[in-house]
Amino acid sequence: MNRLQELCALPAVSGDEKEIRDYLYDFYKSKDLGIIEDRLGSVFGVKKGNSNYNVMISSNMDESGMMISKINDNGSLEFIIVGLYKKAWLNDQFVTLLDRHHNKRSGIVLRKGDDFVIDAGFKTKGEAEEAGVLVGNFVVVTPRFESLNESVAANNLSNRAGIEVGLKLLESLEANALDFNLNVGGISHSVVGQRGAITATTAVNPDIAIVIDVAYVETWDDKDIFIRSFDKSLLPSQILKHDLYEAARSCGFNPQAHITDFPTDGSFIHKSLSGTPTVVVVIPVKYKDTIHNVIDTKYLDNITKVLNHYLISLNANHIVETQNCRGTRYE
Repeated sequence: MNRLQELCALPAVSGDEKEIRDYLYDFYKSKDLGIIEDRLGSVFGVKKGNSNYNVMISSNMDESGMMISKINDNGSLEFIIVGLYKKAWLNDQFVTLLDRHHNKRSGIVLRKGDDFVIDAGFKTKGEAEEAGVLVGNFVVVTPRFESLNESVAANNLSNRAGIEVGLKLLESLEANALDFNLNVGGISHSVVGQRGAITATTAVNPDIAIVIDVAYVETWDDKDIFIRSFDKSLLPSQILKHDLYEAARSCGFNPQAHITDFPTDGSFIHKSLSGTPTVVVVIPVKYKDTIHNVIDTKYLDNITKVLNHYLISLNANHIVETQNCRGTRYE
């Protein structure tokens, strides 16, 4: 899991995803893929196919973090949350302060009265400012990645695990000719309201889309593949969902419905342009309402196999069927 560990080590607070964006850009270039970018920082590798149809497979590449909101006279740092964290989760967490050039400095979050502050060892406000600490600078939980038997634990598996599946999928398809352009990549500005999903979809112009999400699942076994049936922002394409169920069964897995209240980038992808048939595939994590989480690494291989099988069997006619409600095989 060396590459997943590398991905988890890259700081990428929403709106400041440069390091992981550059990592993905370099990977796509190394595979001689085309590049599609939007102006918010999303980036996709494009494997050219035999038609002009576009399939989009995406994961968000940003993570929740903090932004410095005030430098106190005693050198302590007040902060606001960027994304989905709750301040109480951060108590006693080691963090990394980033300046605009991503020079890094360590700190720790500690409770102060009814709130929390970051202590980075400064004694005065002037000392902090001389060190390059400014209001508006980003802060991330210091990355930690541990192997736990057949699982891994880290603080930003959501959604570096999805990014890793995308890279594994591209590698698995290197020798295959496809009947469409395959666009695989990472979307920026996601955990602050799926903003990058709108601009990324406009840039890619997909005919169908698959979102790889990371979400809590109470119980599962090695043969389960979770496909989103509902969240409050997306009703998936029923044809796409059916086809992925069939792909999972063909690969020897058991497709399972996943229902959640939490939105994904699919919430904007499916209603962008003139409408994009979309479905969400879920990587299960073991815990909810926590910074660090645990995934079974076998699950990344399982999802890659299912998506590989689906894409190899997909052709232009199937894409047209998926796009149109009238005259499809489901009418």
